[in-house]
Amino acid sequence: MFSLRFTRLLTVCILSAAVFAAAADSDSKDAPRPKRGSIELGKGAGAQNDPAKVDELNRLFGKVVEAVTPSVVTITTEKKWSAQDPQQNNPLFELFGMPQQPAPEDKSPKRNIPLGGGSGFVVAKEGYIFTNAHVVEGADIVKVGMGDNKTYIAKVIGVDKKADVAVIQIDAPASELHPVDFGDSRKLETGEWVLAIGNPFALQNTVTAGIVSAKGRRDQFTDEDSYQDFIQTDAAVNPGNSGGPLVNLHGEVVGINSSIYTRTGGYMGVSFAIPINMAVKVAEDLIYEGKVTRGYLGIGIDNLDEDLAGALGLPGTQGCLVREVMPDGPGANAGLKNGDVILKVDGTDVLDAQNLRNMVADLKPGTKYPFEIWRDNKDITLDIKVGEKPEDGVEVGDANASPSEEENASGDFSTRKLGLRFAGVDEDARSKYDIPKNVSGAVVLEVTDGSTAAENGMLEGMVITDYKRKTDDSFQEVKNPKELLDAIKSMAVGEDIAFKIYYQGKTDLRALRAAGE
Repeated sequence: MFSLRFTRLLTVCILSAAVFAAAADSDSKDAPRPKRGSIELGKGAGAQNDPAKVDELNRLFGKVVEAVTPSVVTITTEKKWSAQDPQQNNPLFELFGMPQQPAPEDKSPKRNIPLGGGSGFVVAKEGYIFTNAHVVEGADIVKVGMGDNKTYIAKVIGVDKKADVAVIQIDAPASELHPVDFGDSRKLETGEWVLAIGNPFALQNTVTAGIVSAKGRRDQFTDEDSYQDFIQTDAAVNPGNSGGPLVNLHGEVVGINSSIYTRTGGYMGVSFAIPINMAVKVAEDLIYEGKVTRGYLGIGIDNLDEDLAGALGLPGTQGCLVREVMPDGPGANAGLKNGDVILKVDGTDVLDAQNLRNMVADLKPGTKYPFEIWRDNKDITLDIKVGEKPEDGVEVGDANASPSEEENASGDFSTRKLGLRFAGVDEDARSKYDIPKNVSGAVVLEVTDGSTAAENGMLEGMVITDYKRKTDDSFQEVKNPKELLDAIKSMAVGEDIAFKIYYQGKTDLRALRAAGE
């Protein structure tokens, strides 16, 4: 009985609720609506109340693009087609007097091989163009595409791989050339707006915007033989942008877009540009001297850590430790000592070892500069006459420049003709490279990238046991490394030498041609 009454009561309540809801819905439909436009939508307190400023910024970006894009060019590179048989001109045939059979006639279409490309920008009415060294590296033909769809064959004036800077030149009417204006990359501030202009994926005159994310990126991205001080930016840079300009909002070029950090092969928000101040110094050397000249102190350097800085009485880790002073070098002659800390060069603070290396490289050889030194808990100043870095003395692009062969201070031997550094086989070498007691000669310590030794498969740890030049009747035993160096010194540019090699329990033969041909 109770259950029946409860059920009836619940039913009545539900029906009543439904009636009230229907009535409310009917009232809302019949209620008057506001007049269109009487309600302000999207007018919060944070909205821009001065659109003129936005328009001004848009116009500024547009003016920069309008001023700079006529200077930006597209660069494509090619390798000349060759039908040469791989056995033709093999130095081993000539060394051993073996006849070479002519290669069969190749009737295939003769087309040059595309290598790739990038961007560049005009810097002078004489047709000079800046780009990256890696854009033109290995190319036989460099083509420059202008904004008016005209294409010119460029001459490579000089390349500096250590700074990734190249200068090329085209023979075009001055009226068609629009040189850029250079800014001062030292004055760039983190957070400053910049534009990257180039030809990513062959999309001409693509403009991307970002800010300077950081300055002075060095150790993370370069090897010991590079001179870099990257500007980091988040402006999008992709394949094909290399060599294009990085521009500030004054329309001035402040960098050369060079590389990106990526895990996918494409843009990930981190791009790097070579500061224009560094690029100009390198380019002027290439244009006016045909070689890049860098300053040299003849010292070994290292960064300071907190423990070492504290032990030396320094308040922080800024500066650079001198850990080695080469005898008779510019540093030694001026009085630098092991354990000195270089704090300033010509009044400019030294941040770390890589920073000092870049600073010294920019100094003019033969000129004296003041160096502020921390020694024995006090500041002293040494006037150091900067020397010229030896390995930069060979003229860029001069195929007949005489590469140096020398005995190094460390007791090993170097030859640029072949691209090798080697030494005698002592007990340390036998242990490191697993060389048996019955093997003697000269052990290879280093092979220069891109050298004739590298191209012919020479490797660290190989032992050169015998050699033969064209003038030798038979193979000559390598009794000591100095004897091998003397034999290499006697070689003319383009002359061949054969080596008998021991490596990891096996013997082999290698033929190398002296660089310069």
